[in-house]
Amino acid sequence: MKHPKKLVPFAAASLMLLTACGSGEAAPAAVTASTIADLYEAAKSEGQVIIYGPTEDLYGAVYEDFQKEYPGIELVTSDIFGQELDSRLEGEQVAGGFDADLVHIGVSDVERYNDRGYLAPFKPMEADALDSAYIGPDNMWSVPSQHLYASAYNTNVLSAEEMPTTWDDLADSALSGQIATSNPKQSGVVPQMISAAMDAGTIDEGWIDGFKADASPKIYPSVANALQATVTGETAVSFVAGYGSYMRQVTQGAPLEFVAMDDGAFFSDVAYGVLDGAPHPNASRLLVSWMFSEAGQASVAEHVFEFGTMPNAPKPEGAEELGDPVRLSYPGGDKYRSALELLNTKF
Repeated sequence: MKHPKKLVPFAAASLMLLTACGSGEAAPAAVTASTIADLYEAAKSEGQVIIYGPTEDLYGAVYEDFQKEYPGIELVTSDIFGQELDSRLEGEQVAGGFDADLVHIGVSDVERYNDRGYLAPFKPMEADALDSAYIGPDNMWSVPSQHLYASAYNTNVLSAEEMPTTWDDLADSALSGQIATSNPKQSGVVPQMISAAMDAGTIDEGWIDGFKADASPKIYPSVANALQATVTGETAVSFVAGYGSYMRQVTQGAPLEFVAMDDGAFFSDVAYGVLDGAPHPNASRLLVSWMFSEAGQASVAEHVFEFGTMPNAPKPEGAEELGDPVRLSYPGGDKYRSALELLNTKF
């Protein structure tokens, strides 16, 4: 099991605070703050935020920016997801209360955690101008940023002219056996992207049949493994690649180009949910609110190449070259599960 990772060197204090979280003591209450300054004052007495999520290792520089603006708040992260995260949250709830304050993960997961009664409502203080599409029902979660998923190709294997630019072309037999993907029938970003495209009418069941039969994609254990296969030239195209992963690979010299299909690219919501009874309720709410501020929106664009959800949020480096892709959005849990069930009959 992965262990919490501290972003600042307060090891002794962290140990005492984490021990207190599981001791059965009542968690402090969230104050009714009318300003960020009021919330910060309450947060300073807590001194810590504990976050569970799959990409917290990438968010280190973002959290350092937060700490510069709000000193005295230690951030402790665990890079954890999937069954391991589900089991930890379930175990903590049964044991009498969550050790963590926040889950930071895709909306399909926060939907599940909300259904299990894990989350407490909170509307970020900096988010008055936020589109309501980025706030969960009853304020149960909020989405400060989105990760763009589209396709990437190896420029040593394919020319720009040979790279498909539509979903139909991507499923064509011209690239048979040269497309890498993670398993479409396993819950994750690939079936989410496919369900979003189906919901938008971009593709249908026939497209799925053609993609399997004509494109004959090579299946890898994860999206990261699929992208690596394209970096090495084992495949020509990675069907689903995250823009942040692509940019980190290019920075290291990988021969890649990123392509958002003309008829749609998937913008995946990355949400924060406040855990019910969180041990540091004010500090966690302060962090979530900061993510919607100008500084927070700029930080996620700069450090993790994500797209802020606030109006006029800055775009990550290189994103201007993509133009304004047609947005495919997560269609909700019911439609996602329906698409996943269909994919399980196909692959």
